[in-house]
Amino acid sequence: MASREGPNMPSSRRRLCPGRAPGGRRGRQSGFVLAVTLWLLAAIAVAVGLMTLWALQEVREATVARERTEDVLAMHGTRDTVLYLAATRDLTLAGLPTRALADDERAIRLLDEFGAFKHDPVGGELRLDGQPYAGLGHAVFALQDEAGLFPLVWPTPEALDAFLLAQGVEREQVPRLRDALLDYIDLDTLRRLNGAEAREYELEKRPPPPNRRLLLPGEALRVLGWEQLPAARRQALPDLVSTFHGTAVNLNTMPEALLPIWIPGCPENCTALVERRRQRPFTSSFELQNLLGIRLPGDDGVDYRYLASEHLRLTLWGRTGSAWRIHVRLTPFADQAAPWSVLAAYPVPRPALHAPAQDPGSDLFADAASDRP
Repeated sequence: MASREGPNMPSSRRRLCPGRAPGGRRGRQSGFVLAVTLWLLAAIAVAVGLMTLWALQEVREATVARERTEDVLAMHGTRDTVLYLAATRDLTLAGLPTRALADDERAIRLLDEFGAFKHDPVGGELRLDGQPYAGLGHAVFALQDEAGLFPLVWPTPEALDAFLLAQGVEREQVPRLRDALLDYIDLDTLRRLNGAEAREYELEKRPPPPNRRLLLPGEALRVLGWEQLPAARRQALPDLVSTFHGTAVNLNTMPEALLPIWIPGCPENCTALVERRRQRPFTSSFELQNLLGIRLPGDDGVDYRYLASEHLRLTLWGRTGSAWRIHVRLTPFADQAAPWSVLAAYPVPRPALHAPAQDPGSDLFADAASDRP
């Protein structure tokens, strides 16, 4: 019996014994096939995941592109609507009316003592002090009377000193910044005591001053030394100055940050002025001085105005991208020309809104397709 199970057992019987090599090879082959299958399934899952992410990214980009296109169209429509209103409405002390006066109302307003048009508020005006309003679609716009901004056309040294101090510039830095700006815009090449002309700019490896008035508000930051103002001051500066209007300032449309330049006793008097003009705009310096109990600097009949000027600044923005700023001069009496002239248009950072944009109160801005939140 033992010899039958020994090493001389026939090979045919040895192949029939369980646990031998042939069965082991089949197990290894099955394990290899299972591993390959799992790897293939994992690769397919990764590919499907990548395709899903790509599809989602494409959808997001298409949505953003659609919204950007819609916003551009809404901003163009809003711009044209505002310009139409500005060209067809008479400005009042409260701002830009959104409704046209009836013939009888207009006739009554023309019955002034000297035949001039009366500019008393009619109600529902768009304010010209930078108040944001909801435009067409998701567009938002803000109108600013340029007479309410600090004039940088040909500023006096005293006015520049007051402006810089009101913006928080240290008193010892004021002469250098003041003289540098005056050297930048004057017509000669003579250097003021604390100023800078071509030689000083060359030492800083910068282009020389053009010796002409500023073309845009942001150009003030090219003046030597002005680029070193704190970031918050640099960002706010283009919003506070005008390079298009250079005469009397409008205290009805002036930003509160500029009021201390002309109003003594701020912040109390500045706060009182803003609260009062929101309810009822001022009509004269006499009225303002009596209400606040102050004396305005300069000539209160020449240096101040209370009706908006012909220079308006329109800022437009949508849900995405930068805002656009347009400087417009109203020319209603121009012969054989448009009722307005666009002086400049350029992109600016989007304004930071701390409150929802107000309803302009006009059917011209109604948009049934808008889904404004």
